[in-house]
Amino acid sequence: MNSPGNIFRPDGTEHDDTELNEAESRLRESENVLKTVFNSVYDAIFLHDVEGRIIDVNDRMLELYRVKKEQALSMSIEGDFSSVKNDFAFLPAVWLKVLSGETTLFEWKARRPHDGSEFDVEVFLRRIELPGRDAIIANVRDITERKTMERDLRLAAKVFDNSIEGISITDTRGIIEMVNPAFTHITGYSAEEAIGSNPRILKSKHHDAAFYQQLWDSLKSDDHWSGEIWNRRKNGEAYPEWLNISAIHDETTGMATHYVGIFHDITEIKRNQEAIQYQAHHDALTGLPNRILFHDRLHMALAHAQRYQQKVAVLFIDLDHFKNVNDSLGHAAGDLLLQEVAQRLLGTVREEDTVSRLGGDEFTIILPDVGPLNDAVMIAHRIIAEVNRPFRLGGQEFFVGASIGISIYPDDSVDTGTLIKNADMAMYRAKEHGRNNFQFFTRSMEEKALQRISLEAELRRALERNEFEVFFQPKVSLGSGAVSGMEALVRWIRSDGSIISPGHFIPLAEETGLVIPLGEFVFDSACSQLKRWIEEGNRDLSMAVNISGRQFWLEDLPGTILRIVRRHGVPPQNIELEITESMLVKNVDKATTILRQLKEHGFRLALDDFGTGYSSLYYLKRFPIDTLKIDRSFVKDIPHDTDDMAIAESIVLLARSMKLAVTAEGVETLEQLDFFKRVECDYIQGYLFSPPVNSATMDGLLSAGAIMPIMGH
Repeated sequence: MNSPGNIFRPDGTEHDDTELNEAESRLRESENVLKTVFNSVYDAIFLHDVEGRIIDVNDRMLELYRVKKEQALSMSIEGDFSSVKNDFAFLPAVWLKVLSGETTLFEWKARRPHDGSEFDVEVFLRRIELPGRDAIIANVRDITERKTMERDLRLAAKVFDNSIEGISITDTRGIIEMVNPAFTHITGYSAEEAIGSNPRILKSKHHDAAFYQQLWDSLKSDDHWSGEIWNRRKNGEAYPEWLNISAIHDETTGMATHYVGIFHDITEIKRNQEAIQYQAHHDALTGLPNRILFHDRLHMALAHAQRYQQKVAVLFIDLDHFKNVNDSLGHAAGDLLLQEVAQRLLGTVREEDTVSRLGGDEFTIILPDVGPLNDAVMIAHRIIAEVNRPFRLGGQEFFVGASIGISIYPDDSVDTGTLIKNADMAMYRAKEHGRNNFQFFTRSMEEKALQRISLEAELRRALERNEFEVFFQPKVSLGSGAVSGMEALVRWIRSDGSIISPGHFIPLAEETGLVIPLGEFVFDSACSQLKRWIEEGNRDLSMAVNISGRQFWLEDLPGTILRIVRRHGVPPQNIELEITESMLVKNVDKATTILRQLKEHGFRLALDDFGTGYSSLYYLKRFPIDTLKIDRSFVKDIPHDTDDMAIAESIVLLARSMKLAVTAEGVETLEQLDFFKRVECDYIQGYLFSPPVNSATMDGLLSAGAIMPIMGH
């Protein structure tokens, strides 16, 4: 009997099989290891016989192509796993090379059979020996990510080379390593000259050491700096640029490795800004300061006078019989006369005085530190004498006169607008006294005080009796003709049906503080109506509400307004808060903080009565506003007053350059409508379309969609 592990040979002898079993076990272990490796490699693997049929695949292939193994073994490379976009013509030659023992590597467009999706791969082919036969192994690697990175790099290189902005890349020491063509175009330095240098080669003399220290401190602390800077071209010319510098960090260590500077030359922009600013502040015909600059200088003169306890005189001048020149010789001759008047007026005043043209044939003069009233009298006499001299126009002599009204700070008012108004009233008194003379503003203080006390008492009772009602004046989009929004305006309707003009009670309400409860009533009513209109389908409708000076400086204006809006469920972005610039400049820093808080809550901000206050580009740049409203004083004389047209157009251009919307108030004629269409104003308000109306009438206007101008205007 045989012992375990022994077998009989064919010749009848006995043999021990233990050794054979161990060899077979080692072979199976090796096969398992190879199979594990085969299925664990990163690449997808196809095994082909020499005729090209798939005889085996690994797990990575099944994962990459999203197929099952039995499916893969029944498919073909060309028909199932390759895109039709490939060039199959070269495959036979490649196959023959691989069969002859060569290896080959090429890129291919692969395809997933189940959904047809395509992706880029890299294929490595070589011949191998398997037990009992030869085979071809294909290692397939997904290179989609690499291809994407290569495309991104090519795109980035094109952007870098074709950008109109100059770009420089430095190391952390500030040594320039790369510049683009725009850098050379702007600075004049070639790439060879710039690379290896420090950006100090561009340094101008416009900034001190503290400026550059602040720049680098900001860059180191925030990894970014942006701002306006003056640099110097290779030819020595200094120029302004807007520069952004950002740090580039190593993804592994997080340490800064490079700095990228991107800049553009803003020389032309600054020239345009200066031109726009000049147009916005000077009369196009005479070159004199216009209404905007006049108000600004009067404000400064009053501030100086208050500080040093001085007097300021405001002269309001209207030419007598000027219409005769226009009627007989035309507006061109009238323009020449106005230019000559401007020169004569300049010759009558001191260097520190301001002569301006408000529009038409109206001029104003500021006499700071006027001293005794005789000084104003002397200049008024001198003006009348100069204007009375004949004007030679078209070969003829023409005579005009000057009616002058004079108001004095602080005797007649401490407010710029009131001083001008009082001087204007005095000028009309001069007209009434036969023209070609001057009159000082006078008033009865007792009568004014009694009127004020009476009106204040009535105003308080009106608040208690709910005699106020909110009316709405539509704001019309010039693009569509549709009502895009409206302005909420309060009306005082007495119990007897009589209406008190807002011009009479609003200033008093502001002065007494009653404007605070009145303003809250208006805002609450406006939100209530807006909620109803939104629910009726007018989702994009905006509601403009005026914020008075008293309201604006309340302790928590943003919080108060937000509570009212939330109570009514009205989106803040549908509310536009109208604020006058003169109100904001009283405390620019605090005003900026309040405006930014309102913006953060989502409210839109409009600068109301633009053009009648300071209209400073500095303020426009600093305040986060969305809309400029052209004051009706610049609209009413269009198209007859070329200065008003120039001012209005300048405001539109200014708004567009600063990416602000612009609304013209007080549009009453088709000619004014055509003008604002031509200059591409965004919105208009005015009696041409609708006066302020109650909510019921406003319902009809909203239902009508686009509204037509009222006939007769």
